[in-house]
Amino acid sequence: MNPETSNSKPKTTLRVAMPAWEIGRVRSGLGAKVGGLGVIVEELPPELVKAAAKQDIALEIEILSPCFAHYDKSQLTDTGIRVPVVLDGHTFDFTVYEHVFPDGQKVVYFWDEWQLGWTNAAAIYPDDPEMAFKLYATVSQAMAGYIRQGNFDTVHSHDYHVGLVPFYLGDEFLARVPHHFTIHNATYQGRFPVYGHGYETLGRIGLDGAKLFHHYFDHFDHLNFMKAVMLKTHETGGKITTVSGDLAGTWGYAAELRMSREQLWAAAQAQKGGAPVGDVFVPNQGLDVFEKLPIAGITNGLSARNRPENLAELKASVLQDMQKRQKYGRPLFDNPIVQQAMLHRDHNFDAGRLHVKAELKRLLHLEAFGIEPAQDPILITVVGRLVAQKNLGLAADIAERVLAHDENTKFVILASAPEGDPEGKATEAAFFGLAQRHPDRVYFNNTFNLPLSRLILAGGDFTLIPSRFEPCGLVDYEAALLGTIPIARLTGGLGKIAHCGYLYEWLDISDREGEAAAFLQKVKEAIDVYRQNPTRHYELIKAAVATDASWDTSAGQYVQMYRYGLVMKEWFAARERLVKRFARSAPKELPQFADFFIPAEAPYGDTLNWQLRHALKK
Repeated sequence: MNPETSNSKPKTTLRVAMPAWEIGRVRSGLGAKVGGLGVIVEELPPELVKAAAKQDIALEIEILSPCFAHYDKSQLTDTGIRVPVVLDGHTFDFTVYEHVFPDGQKVVYFWDEWQLGWTNAAAIYPDDPEMAFKLYATVSQAMAGYIRQGNFDTVHSHDYHVGLVPFYLGDEFLARVPHHFTIHNATYQGRFPVYGHGYETLGRIGLDGAKLFHHYFDHFDHLNFMKAVMLKTHETGGKITTVSGDLAGTWGYAAELRMSREQLWAAAQAQKGGAPVGDVFVPNQGLDVFEKLPIAGITNGLSARNRPENLAELKASVLQDMQKRQKYGRPLFDNPIVQQAMLHRDHNFDAGRLHVKAELKRLLHLEAFGIEPAQDPILITVVGRLVAQKNLGLAADIAERVLAHDENTKFVILASAPEGDPEGKATEAAFFGLAQRHPDRVYFNNTFNLPLSRLILAGGDFTLIPSRFEPCGLVDYEAALLGTIPIARLTGGLGKIAHCGYLYEWLDISDREGEAAAFLQKVKEAIDVYRQNPTRHYELIKAAVATDASWDTSAGQYVQMYRYGLVMKEWFAARERLVKRFARSAPKELPQFADFFIPAEAPYGDTLNWQLRHALKK
């Protein structure tokens, strides 16, 4: 049913609770961002409010998040609310704080010293599975306890860390209030070992294991929070969404999550002309509910502050403030000419001022190589984390072949590996080796530097994104808006920059040399267009800067989803009334009707028939 055409009149005011582990807002000292989740939860709520207003809805959002130990609680308001939770037979309270940010968005924080006292700015996710299991369960309990007191019309949860929230809300609550669930990265599903028996494991966190374990949580003798929340959301009439694709799930991450290993294997074989395939990456990690439940894609947007005319890190005043906060007075940029230029005049631009981008390219070359550029060098950039998902080792693999292809192409790389990640550290070593062998053509820096990362993305000609998987993709948007052309693997949300980028396809993750060849071909194509067809390259830059990355469409779809959820509750209620009315009348026509009426099992069974079957047996 389309809520736009429903006879149900939407509420004038709609209150939404939005549980999420990361909320962004790092600069405030009251937020956390490890990946894209934090960016989205920071940007989405105010965009939802604007989109709702266009639909004549006054949307009120409360973002629910853990209170990590490094937050300054003196900036938070104690609500006076204490929410009891159960763990291993013990009951204790979470303290509930709140804070309203300058953009009007309210964040509600949940704190317990025992559960969250170990966290800090660099560590908000437990490494130990037992600790994670307890933490996600207790915080979800606390959030659910708060939601039940808050007169909310809708709950919209983000990722598995808060996936237990609907179970703690309970069936009675979910019969009235819709719950929707957005998946930001299905590679991480909240899989926890079952110690003893699944029933008892769920019992430790205050859930009815006998009732819930086998139907919702059991996944190869593990608890799987992602499976559980997806099933619960779907059964109660909510929507399951992910961060790229369309509502029908025909492209992007929404489409990829539906694909089984067998389907991916067949596609990989076709891609290789029937040659043997060693292995494929399965986005749904073998969780087959992804293949059976409808997953809608609502593609993330990106705030207008990321556009080149608005970007803060291209403004002199912002960089001056950042410089004042630098430890020991260390300059933001190593090259004194670059430091002087960036801190003393703005370098914002748009499609009509691409000469400013050319100046940024000059400054980037100075920063990376210490000399003025000559003979129109091509600057290929890499910015990101050296983790398996990003697959940036592939850039190291092809770098010297690229250097051989064009004698005036150079690499500018800002990337680092997490501690304890041997593959990431090996990629770091490979980049260091390239920089040592080609000091005048390869720059590598493995320290985090936000102003430098912005200069790299703004001053580069191309950026490399050979991701193994990319549920939505943000760096592709960030680079494209700055006129830096992405060269990327066609996966997940990266397809959204096909109009201005170079995309290659590859599925056999065991054939690294084969993928390197496919990647290299696209890099060479991009270089050749730059050298031989400058008009075409200029058209790509213009198309990239003009990319519509706004939240307008996506935020509007989320608001429509909230309205859809309310209409679904009306349908569920009407269906229940129909079943009860028919169950009361049917025996008058045929007393043996209940004995004959045996619906088919899945996938041939009809849900409404099974509801009637249960009603008849009462």
